[in-house]
Amino acid sequence: MASQSGPNLDPVYFGGIEVDISQFDFSDHSSRLGAVTITCTVFIALVVLTVALRIFSRARYVRHIFLDDVLIIFAAVFTVALAGMCIAATHHGLGRHIWLLPIPTLFDTLKNCILYLFVCQVLYCFAIALTKLAIISQYLRFIPDKSFRAALYAISVIILGLFITGIFVTIFQCRPVRGAWNFTIEPVCVDYVSYLYASSAVNVATDLLLFVLPLSHLWKLNLPRKQRVILCVLLAGGASACIVGIVRIAYLHQLRVLDITYQSVVCLILTVGECSLGIIFVSIAALRPMARQFFPKAMRNSPSSSAKPRAWPVRLQHIPASQDKDQYTSESKQNLSGSYGTRSGTSC
Repeated sequence: MASQSGPNLDPVYFGGIEVDISQFDFSDHSSRLGAVTITCTVFIALVVLTVALRIFSRARYVRHIFLDDVLIIFAAVFTVALAGMCIAATHHGLGRHIWLLPIPTLFDTLKNCILYLFVCQVLYCFAIALTKLAIISQYLRFIPDKSFRAALYAISVIILGLFITGIFVTIFQCRPVRGAWNFTIEPVCVDYVSYLYASSAVNVATDLLLFVLPLSHLWKLNLPRKQRVILCVLLAGGASACIVGIVRIAYLHQLRVLDITYQSVVCLILTVGECSLGIIFVSIAALRPMARQFFPKAMRNSPSSSAKPRAWPVRLQHIPASQDKDQYTSESKQNLSGSYGTRSGTSC
């Protein structure tokens, strides 16, 4: 569709820089304000509710708060702040086309909007790192396999490195720092979107590792088949955050356009969704002790045939000593039962 900008004989300057406005469709009056507000509000409600129930379940039925619970609380705080900043940015032009913003306050509105996006990226670095560290902490509590734990520690180092790098590059992407959002000055900046492509790829890689590595270990746990299946399904549900992260990469290019107040909305919603889904799915398993109290019949264990004891008409002395001991200790079983809720009141 041809741009309806009218005669454009004179150059157009934006912040002292000549820009090409041929990409603009001035007849497009669509808005994404509702998409930002509704989506972020829903994610805020789900995250707050899920984490509140998780902490209540821990305190009331398990009677212990673990490191992963603390990390999830902080991750939720930063995720809610991230979603809140997106909603606040709608009062500064986010969700509207740049050509629909009031002309007298256009520059101030854009500077404020970009500043909000700047803060959102910093909050995202905190939220995603804390969520992944909480997942790793939860794995470490009930899977004692040495090679698996070593892999988790290695992933933790990558996550911490990505977090520190993300904070540093985001804050100091321009010199002076305010040049990241104040386009009326002439800053020296790095190609921040290219950095986002690289960091997002590493982020997705760690998501995949945290999804794939525990599967075999969770299946080997000495639990009824039903509980093992549920654990693996929950883990697969957590992979939805990884899928959102992959889709987010496809929209990063929209951060380069001049109509950033409108085009950046999809990327922001995916950013909030990635953090929120990670928190929600990693917290569902912790709600089982509470669910067993309110829905005892539905949550009743139904051991699989592999978990049912069998009586054989043989003498004990005819049974050879086991050569294949279970690699998971009874302590690990207790850890999982408290975390997953196989026995109400058991701490892990």
